Amino acid sequence: MLDAVLKNLIDIGWAMLIFLAAYLANVAFSLYYNIRILLQPFDKNKAINSAFEGLRPSWWGLTLLCVSITTLPLFAEQLGWAIPEEYTDIFADLVIVGAVLLVSCKYIKEAFTKFNAILQAKGEDEQ
Repeated sequence: MLDAVLKNLIDIGWAMLIFLAAYLANVAFSLYYNIRILLQPFDKNKAINSAFEGLRPSWWGLTLLCVSITTLPLFAEQLGWAIPEEYTDIFADLVIVGAVLLVSCKYIKEAFTKFNAILQAKGEDEQ
């Protein structure tokens, strides 16, 4: 049981790293766009709020959800309720892919949109 929990914690750790990379890319492009293109002054409070948004308590909740979904079928097996192993794997994968990576895709899309806006603004400046 412990091996399955550790495997899923490693998987969710990788998913969180993907999220963090997507989130930081979005923040970096936003900072550049707002300061260099829109000529807005740097707002320290806005930067602090963005940093705290990336460390929301909901990420801890997703980790606990992954652990509970991993351990529930294993515990049911110990009680004599046989749950096929494929279902156990699917439940854990759905939490990781469905919750964590879905949010990562949102930030990747936002970062790409901001990067595209930066390139378009630079192209207009050169003309």
